[in-house]
Amino acid sequence: MQLAKKNHYNPCFWTAHWNPDYLKLAMQDRRSEAEARLQRVFVLNVKSDRIYNATVENVHYDKNFCTAEITPDAIRDFCKRNFPDHYEEFCQDMEGRTETVFLDFENVLTTLEGTPAYTRLLEVIRKGGIGSLQGKGELAGFLLVHHLRSHAMMNSMVEFAETLGTCKFEEFWFLKHLLGNHPALFRLVITLTSGRWYFYRLYEETFPLNDTHILIHPHSVMAALSPRLLLEIDRTDRSCENGWVMLNHISPAKLEEFRRRTIGNTFREIIFGNKALLEQWQASPEFRKRHELMADRRSYNEIVMKEVRRELWKINAFGNAPS
Repeated sequence: MQLAKKNHYNPCFWTAHWNPDYLKLAMQDRRSEAEARLQRVFVLNVKSDRIYNATVENVHYDKNFCTAEITPDAIRDFCKRNFPDHYEEFCQDMEGRTETVFLDFENVLTTLEGTPAYTRLLEVIRKGGIGSLQGKGELAGFLLVHHLRSHAMMNSMVEFAETLGTCKFEEFWFLKHLLGNHPALFRLVITLTSGRWYFYRLYEETFPLNDTHILIHPHSVMAALSPRLLLEIDRTDRSCENGWVMLNHISPAKLEEFRRRTIGNTFREIIFGNKALLEQWQASPEFRKRHELMADRRSYNEIVMKEVRRELWKINAFGNAPS
């Protein structure tokens, strides 16, 4: 089995929509006419402070991140701590086995991308919104799952494991089982669907995409679904649980809020189809400050670790809506 070398936290079949030509094909239900991973976008790199052009295959990924080594001693220790009642039986089964094996978590991510959460996302991009409560629930599932696999979440998870002295494969194991816990995921999805949903549906490409793009604040959740479609969930308003609001405009203040929150939640890259807009963002005080924080590897690690302690790390972050 060949292990995946590039682990995309934002999959290519989605980031390709930030190429204007591919987006037009998608909205006409003609995605099959172009190869998604070969679509080119402009990239604003927060660490190098550069803007360049690249295919989506070469953005929003970590190299060799999803491969985790499992040694015989490590798996025995894992079993002893987590399944003590089965430890002796497990050791008997492991007797004489000395090989080191590898867990490839990319297979789990690929499976996720075939679920209704992601297929619904593609439909929402094409139609410019949702048309049913089922669609609302499936899109909420995308927000939750994609938050869990984001760059900051995945990296903070591994950084946290290292501070505890546990192995990388253990964190992947726990995440896999969380993703398979349907009752727990359902409760979290319900907390998302209960807020008032606003879809800002525009006629021009307006919303760049960063690497950790589910923007969680105590009172709202924001997510760019495509360059023309922004979703905001007002978590303080429960008066529209069975509906949503479609808007064909966005106020300058709301757009500015999206810009600040996107830059403040970027760890690696922001992509867009228009270089001029990225140049404007690059010149902003918010981006200059973010670049200074991300340029140094030590600062980067410290900021990633802070995410462990913030709502971003806590799985119930979606459920802690203010009263």
